[in-house]
Amino acid sequence: MLSQRLCRLAISWLCFACSESSGDGGTDTTRASSGTGTSLSSVSASVGPTSVNAAASQAVASTTGSGMTATAAGESTTSSAGTADTSSADTSTSTGTAAGTGGSAGGSSLTGSVSAGGAQGAGGTTTTVTPSLLVFSRTLSYRHASIPVAIEALGSLAEAEGWEFAASEDATVFSDAGLAPYNVLVMLSPTGDILDAAQQAAFERYIRAGNGYVGIHAASDTEFDWPWYGALVGAFFDVHPDIQQATLIVEDRAHPSTAHLSETWVRTDEWYGFRTNPRPDVTVLISIDEESYDAGESEMDGDHPIAWYHEYEGGRSFYTALGHTSESYSEPEFMAHLKGGIEWAARLAD
Repeated sequence: MLSQRLCRLAISWLCFACSESSGDGGTDTTRASSGTGTSLSSVSASVGPTSVNAAASQAVASTTGSGMTATAAGESTTSSAGTADTSSADTSTSTGTAAGTGGSAGGSSLTGSVSAGGAQGAGGTTTTVTPSLLVFSRTLSYRHASIPVAIEALGSLAEAEGWEFAASEDATVFSDAGLAPYNVLVMLSPTGDILDAAQQAAFERYIRAGNGYVGIHAASDTEFDWPWYGALVGAFFDVHPDIQQATLIVEDRAHPSTAHLSETWVRTDEWYGFRTNPRPDVTVLISIDEESYDAGESEMDGDHPIAWYHEYEGGRSFYTALGHTSESYSEPEFMAHLKGGIEWAARLAD
């Protein structure tokens, strides 16, 4: 009897051990893995698959190292020259040292690359505080000549700070999978109706998952028929006078985007007026002294916010109306302004 009982126990133990050691054999390809200092291989992909795993298989290059995670997804796109960009651009993904290069004004080739580091996984879960930027600059109306200069400057900033970076004008990146590698979406002077309904819905989910938005200049001059986007930005663009010098009033010097500035900031740019005053719904960082320049029809009755931030539906939104001119992106004060806004949107700073 004892030997029979021992035999049954032995068989039960063997069955249990077998069940514990067996797995589904699946491979998690949502994020790439690389060791410190390990270079990632370049890959090509068409952005905009319908699932996170599909995005990973198309837009992620992986190597095996110390077990740290890195997502590599940068896109380059080409659009037709002129004030309107209506082309559908192919995208390519590359990895390596963070850098961005821009083409000539009017929609030339835009390229972004990223460095090994942290990334956002599926479902909006941030695995690191390292900013992972997607700079989106599609234009279907007026196109700013400063866009390629700005992409290059932002790429250089990302490289210097060790951030991940990609630039695109392909709207198909606005899917759950396409946005998954990034924790900050930078809308760089887009114009016109640039996203369809499905792409808008993906954008909304992205923000509600806790990610960040940074709007630069004409980011308020797009998607006028989409109220959700207007609330995310804070206000829609109305009109502007000619480019001229003006005095800015720095209202909040505690925020990382303005901590480096004095109480006033004199600079030259194109000064936007807005359809509504965003002050009731946002925290104003900088306003403009309307007595210091010829505001014309852009006047806002003496209360003229020009940069602000707020929490929105679980995400973070930073907007600055500065940045029309190409010269802006070689100004240390302005680039520090953008750097602080990106860091705040990525939750790297409060």
